[in-house]
Amino acid sequence: MIEVWFTSDLHLGHKNILVYEKEARPFETVEEMNETLISNWNNTVRTSDIVFCLGDFAFGRSNVDLAARLNGRKRLVMGNHDV
Repeated sequence: MIEVWFTSDLHLGHKNILVYEKEARPFETVEEMNETLISNWNNTVRTSDIVFCLGDFAFGRSNVDLAARLNGRKRLVMGNHDV
């Protein structure tokens, strides 16, 4: 059975988010944050699922490419930090 998921504010690749949200994102590096978010996502979402990302998915065009590593069929609603 296909599941539908909703998420927002992943801020993949956003180095300063580690400063702004220290308690919520206790990572040493942005790479560590990205890898943890990708792992958590893929442990929850199956390839056939649909995921609506409601803004602030990735910071900078180069980080949008990380979407290819995420399970599911993604639908992006652009946020102010998206390209």
